[in-house]
Amino acid sequence: MMNLMIIDDHLLIRAGIKLLLKNAREYRVTAEAGSAEEALALLRETPVDLVILDISMPGMGGLAAIRAIGAQYPTVKILVLSMHEDEEYIYKAMQSGAMGYLPKTSADDELFDALHALAEGRRYLSPNAQQSLLAAMFSRPGDAEEDPRARLTEREKEVFDRLIRGYTVTETAEQLHLSGKTVDTHKTHIYEKLGCSRRSDLVALAIRHGLLQTPGV
Repeated sequence: MMNLMIIDDHLLIRAGIKLLLKNAREYRVTAEAGSAEEALALLRETPVDLVILDISMPGMGGLAAIRAIGAQYPTVKILVLSMHEDEEYIYKAMQSGAMGYLPKTSADDELFDALHALAEGRRYLSPNAQQSLLAAMFSRPGDAEEDPRARLTEREKEVFDRLIRGYTVTETAEQLHLSGKTVDTHKTHIYEKLGCSRRSDLVALAIRHGLLQTPGV
């Protein structure tokens, strides 16, 4: 039997997930938390095999929680259950260390498929999530010859590499010992030079040029 923790700031969502799992013999909800901070505190004293979490939470937030759980509890498998189906959220979650991504609208039909996959050590992306990532990869024509980073300054390359891996402006600023305003300026220049309007465009560009591996399924 696998011990599960549910992390979501909405009580009704946590109750709904527990209801879906109520009669499942192979899974047992042993802990639940309304924030990432509360979850990390509970993990210190509660044995958990798998975490189901949302990425849109107040405080630390879901992406930072995924990275923190992965660093402190590397054997814990993480399934994201989110209202977001945008490719940017999907990629950032998987790049941060989640093993699965499932839209909340698909939970009734796919939750057990996702849990079984993670329990067996496999990644899981819902069909909708897979289509979103594929659309991002092929929505814009790419230059197969030129590395897009060739158009950037050395500092912009450092910022670019962190943005495509899901780090926030604040996290990037801390890592590079820069101010958030400076990182924002570099981000604007990167978007202009590469013809991108949002982070998911950068991710798609990076995937097409082999700068990132597409998350496995």
